[in-house]
Amino acid sequence: MSKAESRPDAVIIGGGFAGVTAARELTMRGRRAVLVEARDRLGGRTYTVDHDGHAMEFGGTWVHPLQPNVWAEIQRYGIETEPLPVTEGLRQAVVSGGRVVDLSDDDVASAMELLDQFCSPGKTLFPEPYTEAWGPDPEGIGDRSFREQLETVKADPVLYDWLESMCCAVALGPLDKSAVTEYVRTYALSSWSAEQASAALTATKLVKGTRELIDGIAGHATLADIRLNSHVTRVVQSDGEVRVELADGDTITAPTAVIALPMNVLNNVEFEPRLSDTKRRAADERHAGAGRKTFVKVKGDIGNVSVLAPEAYAVNWAVTYAQGSESTWVIAFSSNPDRLPMTAFDDTAGMQEALQPLLPGVEVESIVGWDWSNDPLSLGTWCIYRPGQLASILPDLRTTEGRLFFAGADSAIGWRSFIDGAIQSGYHTARHIDEYLNNGSR
Repeated sequence: MSKAESRPDAVIIGGGFAGVTAARELTMRGRRAVLVEARDRLGGRTYTVDHDGHAMEFGGTWVHPLQPNVWAEIQRYGIETEPLPVTEGLRQAVVSGGRVVDLSDDDVASAMELLDQFCSPGKTLFPEPYTEAWGPDPEGIGDRSFREQLETVKADPVLYDWLESMCCAVALGPLDKSAVTEYVRTYALSSWSAEQASAALTATKLVKGTRELIDGIAGHATLADIRLNSHVTRVVQSDGEVRVELADGDTITAPTAVIALPMNVLNNVEFEPRLSDTKRRAADERHAGAGRKTFVKVKGDIGNVSVLAPEAYAVNWAVTYAQGSESTWVIAFSSNPDRLPMTAFDDTAGMQEALQPLLPGVEVESIVGWDWSNDPLSLGTWCIYRPGQLASILPDLRTTEGRLFFAGADSAIGWRSFIDGAIQSGYHTARHIDEYLNNGSR
């Protein structure tokens, strides 16, 4: 085999859902690729961990039939899904006025009406949410934070606290630094329905975890050489090729490369020539997603509960993950980790203190999770843009630079930030590389 024949058509940097999908789609087009991933696993910001008899998702979790790309893959690989939280017998509550207030079915219906009002600008701002086009924005929503939009709301105190708590759970970042367009866009993608948007955000998970899906996709990338523990340090475009340099001294060359890295870590790789000013600025600014997701084992059976709390609290959502007669696993979400009195994932006393306002009297036995914000390969949780970033950085994040093609959940069309968006981005990028190479650019 000649050197030209043995050389891959693309080097894919990043083994999350975008990169792995791109590898499979290139295989489907007869294209060879080398995928390099710095971690010792695939999945990126999704991470299934077997712990205490459960397949726990430390990262991205939820999927929904409204998300067309991920749902097609679920059907393709015959993957089983289940509800989370379990709706049967679910007790819903919110911390308001310093106490836990249980919500009746009528209360929940009123809360959804309020959420519809809150997100209603999405009907004009995102009339076609699967395109890059914006609609009219007479209220200036595009530049507002969650906090600024909340200040326009007039509602019963309990319902207001519920709405603020929901914003915390969605943003998973400080409300004054997170763009409200992120929620409004999800609302538009969910047929402009608050109830559907809530279901799409937190209703369905994969029984065996996201790793079953990533492994299924990777298993069909038969023309891809997947290399784990391969840390990229430098990417050079020269002489009609891309040269990718690894920390171990290895070098891979190809006519194209897919950069499937989180937005926040783009500047951790040296590019020659440099990436656009906008891409580098986006990585410097970072998105606002910096919250924490913690699995908490508590003593006894506390029931099937979902309790929300406003931003002033250290934990903004606590939901039952797995019930047992002697203990219950709860997932605790914190939009601002600086408020958490815990310093690490072994600080049970700190988490017990944080949970008391939501689950009074609860006794914490153990906690596990992953600190995505301090992980150098992610530097953040899911992508939640800051006010103004949607217009100022998103178009450029997708833009090809020479022989470099960009993919990832952070810049996807449609369900951006979700597994669905990452998969869509992988489809898109593989198709564009194939077209590029078919046009003789090799």
